[in-house]
Amino acid sequence: MMQFWDERVELAAVLRLAARGGWQRGVDNHFSLAVGDGLFLVNARGLHWSEVTASNLLLLDHDGSVIEGDGTVEASAFYIHSHIHRTVPSATCVLHAHPTYATALGCVTGGRLENCHQDALRFYGRVAYDDGFNGSAFGDDEGSRIANTIGNGSIVVMAHHGITVVGPSVAKAYDDFYNFEVACEYQITAMSTGQPLAIMPEAQAAKLAPTMFDDEQTNMHFAAMLRMLDREEPEYAH
Repeated sequence: MMQFWDERVELAAVLRLAARGGWQRGVDNHFSLAVGDGLFLVNARGLHWSEVTASNLLLLDHDGSVIEGDGTVEASAFYIHSHIHRTVPSATCVLHAHPTYATALGCVTGGRLENCHQDALRFYGRVAYDDGFNGSAFGDDEGSRIANTIGNGSIVVMAHHGITVVGPSVAKAYDDFYNFEVACEYQITAMSTGQPLAIMPEAQAAKLAPTMFDDEQTNMHFAAMLRMLDREEPEYAH
């Protein structure tokens, strides 16, 4: 049995779910999960996420050495994820991808998630914006810079790039990623009408935002998605 099997299964699951959601671009982008002692799991370079299984994930240390698994890690995956895991205490799980609507938000001048829908309130005060862009993260300096943009947030909208979501568990990170993309889809669709967004007053948004969190619902969402994968793609857990 490979090390950290339960964690491998959860990370493989969220990669499969991301492929189903259309969040992947080619064989790019990367998800990771810290498993203690300076180690983290990450998807191997060159695999489509629909091919990922628990056993073909890589176990890396923070020097980039593959401790367990066959294959190599994409350079930007290593530099982004290793620095975030080391820098952000809440970043047990790190999901980096280029989903259509959240990425589109970072492609317009001053792109910000606005409080125009109840789903946006889930992220009130939790979104950071990285308005700089230095190309792919192929070194420690850029990996560190990206990690430091997160601050106390859970989501980073990366201008000209994509998004990074961090969370204390795979279930929480997945639920945030899913719902952030939905909130951005509503906003981008509304913006496409050419009509001004109907933004809630700040006081109303601040009052209602805490009512939008439900940890039990978050865990139930991920459990339901795992049951779907168990029925339709059971090989993910092998």
